[in-house]
Amino acid sequence: MIEISKIVEAITISLHVSFVSTLFAFLISIFLGYFIGTNHFFLKKFFVSFLGSLTSIPPVCAGLIVYLIISRSGPLGWMELLYTPSAMIIAQFIIIFPIMTTLIINYMESEYPQIKEELISYGASKKDTLILLLSNQKNIYLTIILIGFGRAISEYGAAAIVGGSIDHFTRNMTSMIALETAKGNILIAIILGGILISISLLISFSINYFKKND
Repeated sequence: MIEISKIVEAITISLHVSFVSTLFAFLISIFLGYFIGTNHFFLKKFFVSFLGSLTSIPPVCAGLIVYLIISRSGPLGWMELLYTPSAMIIAQFIIIFPIMTTLIINYMESEYPQIKEELISYGASKKDTLILLLSNQKNIYLTIILIGFGRAISEYGAAAIVGGSIDHFTRNMTSMIALETAKGNILIAIILGGILISISLLISFSINYFKKND
C-alpha cells in the first residue's frame, strides 16, 4: 500500500531544506561575488581559484565535515543540530555556496568593466553600482538560483549523513528513494524518482529559457 502522507512529507522536507539553503547561499554569494568581482586585492586569483575548486567537493565529504563540526564532540555540538533539518541546510549550503559564488563572480567580472566608466562619471556609489548590477539582466540571477536549487534538491550523501533520514523529520526524497529501494518498495521509489526527475527537468527547462532570454 502506498503511503501518500510519507511521500508528501518527503517532498515537503526536500523543498523546504533546498529552498532555505539556496536562499542563504544566494544572499551571501551575491555580496561576496560583487565584492570579489568588482575589486582587485592581494591574493584575489588564489581566492577565486580556491572557491572554484570547492565547487567539485564530493557531497558526502561536505556532509562529513558538517558532521564533525556539529556532532556532540564537535565545536558546535552544544547547538544540538545533528540529525535536524538545520544540519541538512548547512550541508547543502556548503555544497552550493561555492558554485553560486563562482558564477556570480564570473558575471560581475564580465559585466562591471562595461559600465564602470559610466558609473564613475555619474559619481555612482558602491550601493548604486550593486543595485544596477542586480537590476540589470535579472535572468542571470534566476538562472544561478535555479542551478543552486537543482544541485541542492538532488543531493543525497551529505543530507543523509547529517540528517539521519529520520521518518517524519529529516527523510527527504533522495533518502526515501534509497530506503524504499533497499526495502523492496520499488513503486514508492519510482513515484518519488519520477517526481524528482520532473523537478530536475523543470529546473533545466527554466535555466535554458532564462539563458535564451538574457
